[in-house]
Amino acid sequence: MSTTEERPMPAADEPESPTNRPGSMHLVKEWLQRPYVRRILWITLAITAVIIALSFVMVAFMNQSGGPASSIMDEIEKTMFVLTIACAPLMAATLAVLTYSWWGGWGSVAAADEPTSDGPGIKTNGVAVVTWITVCSLLAGFLVVWGLVELATITSSSYGSVPANQQPNSVKPVDVNVTAQQWLWSFEYPDSGNIQSSVLVLPVNVPAYFNVTSLDVVHSFWVVEEGVKIDANPGAITNTGFTPTKLGTFNVRCAELCGLHHAYMETQVKVVTQEQFNSWIREQGGNKTS
Repeated sequence: MSTTEERPMPAADEPESPTNRPGSMHLVKEWLQRPYVRRILWITLAITAVIIALSFVMVAFMNQSGGPASSIMDEIEKTMFVLTIACAPLMAATLAVLTYSWWGGWGSVAAADEPTSDGPGIKTNGVAVVTWITVCSLLAGFLVVWGLVELATITSSSYGSVPANQQPNSVKPVDVNVTAQQWLWSFEYPDSGNIQSSVLVLPVNVPAYFNVTSLDVVHSFWVVEEGVKIDANPGAITNTGFTPTKLGTFNVRCAELCGLHHAYMETQVKVVTQEQFNSWIREQGGNKTS
């Protein structure tokens, strides 16, 4: 009596495993050969090139008013540029699919272009899973590390929340009391006879520390080209600072919606030489600072 070897049957609720499934790389290569995939990849490359070019235009536009005028703004500008370049391919790929869809790309696929098999699955395709996890992890890790380093650098350059008289520095700083109110700024120099001004005047390459407060509502002290922005809160003092590195006239604005004339709550910061600063102090009736 002969017996025949029978193939074990899968359970009723389990699909039979295919014996001739193509490998992951074969599916990926086949997917890349599809005409619509190649078109989207070309669009992605084109958009990436445009984004990178626009990032240089963005930096040039930011510098139109004379900035960056401090090491803080240098770091902010560098961060914006680097992160734009790093994220350009991902943004371009998203826009490429949207653009291809908007132009009716899917509706124009001819019968000959229609795929004869399914594309590579995500869960079952080792190449797709590893590539996705690796790229996302590298990008996320880069953004986290860059962000932490830049945050520490900018915080150090703006002297954190430590008052001026507690800052370790070999150069005598300029201490300024900044008072905001609807809708103007006033600046007081306590080390120079408490003189006051509606324009912020600072010597170049000398640390400046600011004690910021408000007389009414919440404002925001924003020295644009210097890269400093901090809230001015009523009944409280916040501290910040920067070291101006460039001579010139720059902008001070309010960056917190504070009422009817919020948009007009602005003044100037004039960065001058130490000799010019001393002369200005004497003209205002104050005493020489150094």
